[in-house]
Parts: sequence; C-alpha cells; structure tokens
Amino acid sequence: MDKKTAEKLRRDYPNHMPVKIAAPFLGVSARQLSWLVAEGREPFASIGADIGTRQRYVRIYTEPLIKLLCSEEYNDI
Repeated sequence: MDKKTAEKLRRDYPNHMPVKIAAPFLGVSARQLSWLVAEGREPFASIGADIGTRQRYVRIYTEPLIKLLCSEEYNDI
C-alpha cells in the first residue's frame, strides 16, 4: 500500500472501515473476510474484531490494516 492510499484511508475511515472496503486490499471477498475475522484466523483476526452478540458483526480497524499492508519502506506511515 502506498502512502497516498494509507492517508486516504485514515482520512475517510479514522477508526474502522466497512468489510467491503477492506476486503479488496486483502485479496478476499467481504464474506470471506467476515468469516476469517469471526473465526479468529490470523492475520485477519489481528486487524478486526467480531463484535456481534447474536449476529455476526465484524469491524475492521484502519491502523492495523495499514500496518499489515505497508511494506518496510513505509515504516513512518
């Protein structure tokens, strides 16, 4: 992920983002991402949380997603 995209995500989604926005960055469908986070699969569980009680509701947190996707050359992002 380049620096410009990271800044846009931070601006548009300061805390968390919809699953359908995060899924293409990770190369999976929104349904797959929701399932992977809810099941606790790594590295997907490290960027989101299943916060639903009776029904699955997954939230993807912006900063952990950016850190996961940024290469080492962008450590200051």
